[in-house]
Amino acid sequence: MAAPRIDRRPIRVGAFSGYAGDRYDGLLRQATHGNVDILFGDYLAEVNIARLALDRSQDPTKGYEMRFFRQFCDAVDVIVEKRLRVVTNAGGLNPSALAEACDKLLKSRGYQEMKVAAVTGDDVLPFISSLTTDGEHFPHLEDQRPLASWGLKPISANAYCGARAIVGALDAGADIIITGRVTDASPVIAASQWWHGWSWNAYDRLAGALLAGHCIECGPYCTGGNFSGFKSLGAERCIDLAFPIAEVSADGTFIITRPEQGNFNGVVTIDTVRSQMLYELQGNIYLNPDVQGILNDVQVQEVGRDRVRVFNVKGAAPPDTTKVAICAVGGHQAEQWVCATGLDIKEKFANVELHVKAHLGEKINEFNVFDFTQYGVPQEDPSTEALGTAMLRIFAQAPKLEAFSHFDNMLQLAFVEGLGHFPGMHFNLDTRICLPKPYIEYWPALMNIKYLTNQYQFVGAESAVAVTGPSQITAPLRQSNYDSTGKELDSSVVLETVRGPLGWIVHARSGDKGGNVNVGFYVRHEDEYPWLRSLLSHKKMVELLSKEFVGNKIERVEFPGIWAVHFVVHDYLGNGVSSTSRMDALGKSLAEFLRAKYVNLPKKFLARGRI
Repeated sequence: MAAPRIDRRPIRVGAFSGYAGDRYDGLLRQATHGNVDILFGDYLAEVNIARLALDRSQDPTKGYEMRFFRQFCDAVDVIVEKRLRVVTNAGGLNPSALAEACDKLLKSRGYQEMKVAAVTGDDVLPFISSLTTDGEHFPHLEDQRPLASWGLKPISANAYCGARAIVGALDAGADIIITGRVTDASPVIAASQWWHGWSWNAYDRLAGALLAGHCIECGPYCTGGNFSGFKSLGAERCIDLAFPIAEVSADGTFIITRPEQGNFNGVVTIDTVRSQMLYELQGNIYLNPDVQGILNDVQVQEVGRDRVRVFNVKGAAPPDTTKVAICAVGGHQAEQWVCATGLDIKEKFANVELHVKAHLGEKINEFNVFDFTQYGVPQEDPSTEALGTAMLRIFAQAPKLEAFSHFDNMLQLAFVEGLGHFPGMHFNLDTRICLPKPYIEYWPALMNIKYLTNQYQFVGAESAVAVTGPSQITAPLRQSNYDSTGKELDSSVVLETVRGPLGWIVHARSGDKGGNVNVGFYVRHEDEYPWLRSLLSHKKMVELLSKEFVGNKIERVEFPGIWAVHFVVHDYLGNGVSSTSRMDALGKSLAEFLRAKYVNLPKKFLARGRI
C-alpha cells in the first residue's frame, strides 16, 4: 500500500455499518461508490457483546461478527483494486480469529501483499482478579458499587480502547484492521490522526474527529434513518439510504456528506446531522480514551447539497479512567403475548394477571422480574379486528432455571385456567419466545487507564506490538446539569398558543446508554429556541414522562449552537439493553413517545408547517 498522503487534504472516511445487522451490501456499496480513503464499520453494542459473550462461552473459536466476514468476501476484490483500507470492530471478543479468517481469504484470492492486523488488549477478563488485588475494583458507572458486590461470575470483560493501536497498525502498513472493543468513534480518530499527523496533544482536533466518528458510526442514522422528519424525505426516498462519509480536515473540523455516485436515497441536512449528533450522548462532555470532547458550543452549517460542516468542538486531555463492559449470565427469561379485542380491555388483561398470580402464589418470589405490560389501545368503532386489538406482554426473569419448572412454558402459564379464559383471548402460535433461555446482565464499570493495553499484531507475526498510551491524563470533566431559568423568553413577547403534540414542531432522538436513555430535542428555526429552552425544564420533562417517571435521576443540558436541549433519564432500562423488561430495549422510541405528548404550541411556529 502507498504511504500516507502528506498534502493535508481532508481524509474521507466512509461508514459501511452502524450495527451488527445493518445492510448486508453496505461494505460493497461504500467501497464501490464512496470514493473514500478508509472504510469504517461499527458492529458492537451492548446487546451483541452479550450475545458474543454467550457464543464464546460455549465455543472459544467464536466471539466475532461472522456477518462482516461474509460482507468482506463480497467486497474484497473492490477493496484491493481501489487500494482501500478497512478498520472495523467486528472482531468483537475474538479479533485475532476474524483477522486470521480475513487473511486466509485474501491469500486464497491471490492478494499476497495485503496485510491484516488485529488490535487487541481490550479483554481484561483474565486479569480481573489480579487487578482487584492491585486495588482496581471496577466500580459501577452509576453508583460506584464495586464489582465484587455484583454476585455474578463475569464471562466477558472488555475495556474501551482508543485509537493509538489502530494508528500504530496503519503506520506499520496494515490494510485491514480488525479490532476488539475500541470506542465506536476510535477508528475515525485513528484515521484522522494518522492522515494528518496530529500530535496526540492536539486535543481540539482529536475532539473534532471524535465527533465526526460519532456522526457516522450509526451509518444511515445520519442520512435519514431513525429521523423524526422522515416524512420530508417522501415515501420513495425512505428506502435504499446512503451511508455517510466524514471529510475530516487538518484543523479538526469536518463535513458530513454521502456518496456522489450510486444513485442512493437519503439526505444529509443540518437536521439529520443534529439528530445523530444528539444520539446516545453522555451530555456536553464526550469521554474517550484519547480525548475529552467538549460540545458546549458545537455548531453546524449547510455548505452545499448533502454537505454539512461541523465546527467549534473543543478538546481536553483524556480522562484517567476508561469504561469496561462486563457481562455475566444473569439467569433465564421467557415471555408470552396475549391479545384482547374490542371492549373491556383493561378488565380482560386484569383477568389474565389474576390467573397467573393465583396459580404461582408464593412461587412468584422465585422471579426477580415478573412484568405485565399492555401495548396499544384499540381503536374506537374499529374498521378491522386488528385495529380493535391490544396486546399484553408477560415477561419473566429468574436467577435459576428451576423457577420455570412449575410450568412447561409461558404459554401454558398464560392459559393456566385452560378454556376458562376471558372472551376472545388469542395469542401468537409461534411459541419459541415462551421457552426459558439464558439472558446476559451487564455491568458498566470504570477502570484506571493505566491498566489499559494498546497493541496490534499482524497475522503471522510472532508477537504483538505494544503502543504507548497517553502522556497526559486528567480527571473526567464534569457533565453540565442545569435547569431552565424560566427567563429564556422575552417577557414583552406574548406567544399565542394552541394545544398539540410537541412533535409537530420539535425534532427528537433517543437511545440507550447502559441502563440510561438519552433524548435530545431540537427546533427548526433559531427564533424557536428560547421557547424550547423555557418549555423543557426538569419539571416539564417529569410531566411529559408521566407514569414512566418513577423517581429517575434526570440530567439536563443545552446546546445553543444547534438549538437543542438534551436529557439523560437514568435507570430507564433497568440494568441495560441485554436484560431490560422493556420491549423498546434500546430506548429508541422514548423520543417519539415524548413528541406525542401535548403541550402549548406557539401558533406562529406551527404556521411554518408540521414536521
